[in-house]
Amino acid sequence: MLKVIRDFGLILRRFAFAMLFLPLVAFASFQTDIALELLGALKANSAKNVANMFGQNVSLSIKNDSGYYSKFQAEVILSDFFRTSKTTEVKQVQRTNRSNNSFYIVYQIKTNQGSYRVFVKFNQTGGEAQINELRIE
Repeated sequence: MLKVIRDFGLILRRFAFAMLFLPLVAFASFQTDIALELLGALKANSAKNVANMFGQNVSLSIKNDSGYYSKFQAEVILSDFFRTSKTTEVKQVQRTNRSNNSFYIVYQIKTNQGSYRVFVKFNQTGGEAQINELRIE
C-alpha cells in the first residue's frame, strides 16, 4: 500500500511539473515560429506576407521616412521598398523574450542597394502576436 501511495505521489509531481512548464515551451515555440515566418517573408521580398503579421495600424520607418499607417498603407510602402531593394541575405541578430506582452526581433538584411538593420516589435494580444512597429535602417 505504501508503494502505491509513493508511486501516485511521483505521478502527481511529474504532472504538476509538466503543467508548469508546458506554457513556457509553447510560447517559446510560437515565438520561434513567428521569427522563422518573418525571416522567410523578408528573404522572399514578400510585403504581403510581412503585412499579414501587422496589426490594424503599424509604426513604419524605412530609411528616413516614417509614420503611423494602416495595415494596407504599410504594405504598399513596404512593397515599394522590396521592389527597389531585392533581399539577397537575411539573418536574425537579436530577439528578446516576451515582457509585458511584447517582444522584438532584429534582423540584418543584405540587398542589392546595401545592408540594413530591421527592427520589428511585436505586441501579443489574445494569444496572437502582431507587428506594431517595423523599422528598416
